[in-house]
Amino acid sequence: ITSQLLLTLFKIEGVVHYGIAGNANPSLHIGFVTIPQYWSHSDLWSWQRYGYGPSDELPLEPNGDYTRTIGYIKFADYAENVTACNSHDNLLNNVWFQPEEVFPVDGTPEQRQHAFWIPVDPLYFNISKSLEDMELENCVNATTCLDETPRFNVSPIDMESAAVALICMQQRVPFIIIRALSDLAGGGSAESNEIDTFISLASNNSVNVVVEFIKRLVAAPLVSDH
Repeated sequence: ITSQLLLTLFKIEGVVHYGIAGNANPSLHIGFVTIPQYWSHSDLWSWQRYGYGPSDELPLEPNGDYTRTIGYIKFADYAENVTACNSHDNLLNNVWFQPEEVFPVDGTPEQRQHAFWIPVDPLYFNISKSLEDMELENCVNATTCLDETPRFNVSPIDMESAAVALICMQQRVPFIIIRALSDLAGGGSAESNEIDTFISLASNNSVNVVVEFIKRLVAAPLVSDH
C-alpha cells in the first residue's frame, strides 16, 4: 500500500528498495548482500484436499484462477518421525504455488493478468553487477566478527520485497531490491540465526551498497532517458 501511494502521489522515476533479509540457503552466510534478478511472492497456494494428487484438477482451474504449472509440494515428502503412521502420509497433503493477479496500468481495465516471477529493471541490474568489487563489513566490533568475509550472492527470503516488486511491475516503474542477510534458517549457533548480534552489520552492508549503487546509477549513460 505504501509503495502504491508513493507512486500515485509523486513523480517517481524508479524504486530502490533495500534492507535486511533471512535466508534458507546454507551455502550463503550472514552479511552477504543479495541483488536478485527476479522476485516472487511464494505464499499464495492452492491447497489440495487430503487424498487428492497432482493429477486432480484444482478448484476453479478451468476458469484460469489456479494453475498446476509453477510448483508442487507434497508435505509428506518432508515429514519426520512418521513411523507410527502406516502410510507415512501427512494430512496436510499438497499445495501448488500460484501466481498473483496483477492489473498493469497499461493493460485492459478490469482484465487481470498473472505474474509469479517479477524481473527487476535490466539497466539497474546491469549496474548492480559492478558492485561485486565492493568491500563489505565483516565485524560488529573489535571482538565480534564473521568467520567468512561477506560477498554478493542470491536467494534472500523476506516479508516485503515481493509486494514492492509487484506494485512496481503493475505501475511499470523500474525497480531493484538490495538485501543483506542478517540470519539463516535452521539456526542456533552464533553465526546462523542470531539476528540480534549481526543486524547492525547486515544493515550497514545494505546501506553502503545502496549508496554506491545510486552513485553508479546517476553516472550511468542514458539514465536520464530510461
